[in-house]
Amino acid sequence: MVNDRYRLGDVIGTGGMSEVYRATDSLLGRDVAIKMLRPEMARDVNFRERFRKEAQNSGRLNHPNIVAVYDTGEADEDGMAIPYIVMELVHGRTLRDLVREDGPLSPREAAQVLIPVAHALQASHDAGIIHRDVKPANIMITNTGQVKVMDFGIARALDDSTSAMTQTSAVIGTAQYLSPEQAQGKPADARSDVYALGCVLYEAVTGHAPFEGETPFAVAYQHVQEEPNAPSESLDPDSLTPTERVNLDAVVLTSMAKDPMDRYQSAQEFGADLERMSSGNVTRAAQMHIADDEPSAHSQPEDSTRVAAVHPATTTMDPQPAAAAGVPVAAPGVASADIDERDGARKSRPWMKWIAIILAIALAGLLIGFAFDYWNTSQQRQAEQEQDQQSQANMVTVPDVEDRPRSEVIAELEDLDLLVTVNEEANPDIARDNAIRINPAPGSQLQRNSTVILTVSSGREITEVPDVVGLSLEDASRALSDAGLSMSDSVEEEESSADNTGRVTQQNPPAGSQLSRGSRVTVTVGTGPRMIRVPSNLVGQDIEDVRSTLDAMGFDVQVENVDSTETDGQVLSVSDEGNEIPADSTVTVRVSNGQLIVAPDLVRQTPEEAEEALRDAGWSGSFNIGRPVNTGSAVDSDLIAWASVGEGDSVRRDADIEIRLWEFNLGELIP
Repeated sequence: MVNDRYRLGDVIGTGGMSEVYRATDSLLGRDVAIKMLRPEMARDVNFRERFRKEAQNSGRLNHPNIVAVYDTGEADEDGMAIPYIVMELVHGRTLRDLVREDGPLSPREAAQVLIPVAHALQASHDAGIIHRDVKPANIMITNTGQVKVMDFGIARALDDSTSAMTQTSAVIGTAQYLSPEQAQGKPADARSDVYALGCVLYEAVTGHAPFEGETPFAVAYQHVQEEPNAPSESLDPDSLTPTERVNLDAVVLTSMAKDPMDRYQSAQEFGADLERMSSGNVTRAAQMHIADDEPSAHSQPEDSTRVAAVHPATTTMDPQPAAAAGVPVAAPGVASADIDERDGARKSRPWMKWIAIILAIALAGLLIGFAFDYWNTSQQRQAEQEQDQQSQANMVTVPDVEDRPRSEVIAELEDLDLLVTVNEEANPDIARDNAIRINPAPGSQLQRNSTVILTVSSGREITEVPDVVGLSLEDASRALSDAGLSMSDSVEEEESSADNTGRVTQQNPPAGSQLSRGSRVTVTVGTGPRMIRVPSNLVGQDIEDVRSTLDAMGFDVQVENVDSTETDGQVLSVSDEGNEIPADSTVTVRVSNGQLIVAPDLVRQTPEEAEEALRDAGWSGSFNIGRPVNTGSAVDSDLIAWASVGEGDSVRRDADIEIRLWEFNLGELIP
């Protein structure tokens, strides 16, 4: 038993830091699931803090597609406090098991399953919590077809960027569904959950994760550096219509964009496209992809190549005398081979000229290309600088909002051209309608027209008063504490039955009432019944007088009539006479009915004499005469020799009496 309330059953799930048990809530009589931190983890303060965070985060969420949290606490195990969370017990299969056992889903089926997941994540994000471990194993499809998101074990608040636990767990999560920013140790936000949900959609329709590797680090590297293949490439082309193929690829690749700014900006936006996808309509992501793929009317091919063919002209020269041409005439005796060599060289020069021309043209082309690239790069750099300057001009700083009035904060945020989404949250320390926090955190730089989430206080958190009637003071105090309430210092007392001695008999307010957390509940405890002493002078009195006396004292009088020689109606005995007993106890009074008489001595009397003596005593019965008793004395003949009652015996007035008479027998005289 955990805390004398939860009876543990079989282990139904295990994780790196906890185990989940099937259990029974003995107080409410319902089946629950209890997640308990492993004992070896409970020794580490960081694990206990993370487990406490899970309980806190899960308890803040109330959505039909999120597994409900009923209770939290600590169980004592060998002197060590083991934290636990009591959750809704969900019967069904995880999406991981569904895909493994039944095979991949169709895009439309996968969208229908993940639409409730997107709704659950949006509710979580609206509450300021990111899940950080969205995966098929944390998505449950119940036996009734309902979809539930589980395990906020590594979730954290969107604006919780200062805790040591967050710093040391920046890349916590399952590698196959880890967003690039998480893999790089950067802060995660709601769009990180969008990325993970895109990975889940990919796996649901293909049967495998978008990135796989031998180690988690290898998978994380792919999330950062590599683009995923379109999921339709893993499917039978004939199994998808063109619209289904475009929808599937566009939705998955949009949700899995490396840059968070290129993804769906919220789970709600993702869910809207999943709804379009499930109904066969063209998704927004598909419309954007189609628009990006359409060529511009003024676009030119990027790699067009222009080829210039060079055709050398043929020139015919008129023969001229050698002297006139300015070329010395060969002297006599010069070898003809020298002349041939010069002629050959002269003949080869036109080819060298053309080669030089071609090389010059190629070099000029290269120079023009380099110049164009330099000019194009300069233009891009200038455009980027102008864009950065414009972006910087549109950037605003998120202000500090804590404990400031809602209206004042909203006015300031709207002056900064920021769009404000307001959530309410109970907080006992911040006045109603004052700001608790803002996400992104104060000091963050945002583009104008960005959306921020402002959480304001709704005052003290409301809780339901538990039923503590019938519990001991200790158990009642524990039940109230579990509900965030406390017992009033002043405990009232009242008389009660013996069974309710020391137990709560009344509570105010009654069970089921709504109270602010921290409020006090007044209880009344039973002191047991009022004790009264039974009088000791009732014996010998008339029953009617005794009955009146005992009735007036609050006793329940039970009369027993008994045979007695005392006067009819006279009290013979009273139970617990002279003792103190509860006021509503039963007192048994034994009363004479006057039916007994005291028998006289009947021996040596005639039957007539004996009957007369008995009649005088009030006897109304008759004699039963038995067989005679022989005697040798004629004087005793016909006298009573024996009677069934002796002198002084009590006998009922209407009882028959057996007698035996002497009978003279001469034979008794003969020895």
